[in-house]
Amino acid sequence: MTSETIEKKSAVIAELEAGFKSFPGVYIADFSRVTVQTVTGLRSSLRKKGMKMKVAKNTLIKRALASAGIKGLDSHLVGPTAVIFSDDQDPMAPAKALVEFHKANEGVLPVKVVSIDGAAYPGTQLAALAKMPGKRELQASVVSLALGPGQKLLGIIKGPGTAIAGQIKAQIEKLEGGAQ
Repeated sequence: MTSETIEKKSAVIAELEAGFKSFPGVYIADFSRVTVQTVTGLRSSLRKKGMKMKVAKNTLIKRALASAGIKGLDSHLVGPTAVIFSDDQDPMAPAKALVEFHKANEGVLPVKVVSIDGAAYPGTQLAALAKMPGKRELQASVVSLALGPGQKLLGIIKGPGTAIAGQIKAQIEKLEGGAQ
């Protein structure tokens, strides 16, 4: 092997390792039967949503997994493989994107395994994962739950005060009108 080839492979391993370490969601898919046009469209769609897709040899992926300290995914690295990384905020986002992709491209790029924060799920669970709320949706739910009771309490406290203030204002206007 030439030193140039070794450098290229080392760069691929380093890139994959960085992805495994920094992104909470990793999706490993079967890359066979994918046309260039189809994969180009998918990559573009994923990129717009802050996700990345990398196709590499299984031996390089195995080395990157080992370097990142991730275990249990090696057995799924058979045949042409694509690795899809979530964005740094929502590990469920690729599941949603891939379910949409599979609606238009049935049987293309089936997911072998999903790793979310170190826990592995079979690719057959992709639809269930896609239905789960993402991090942003959960944060919005928590905020609305936290603000909901406060707004109700404010309405309860403010309600009678507003009514009393309105009655006092009406009484003042009535007395001012009578004094003239």
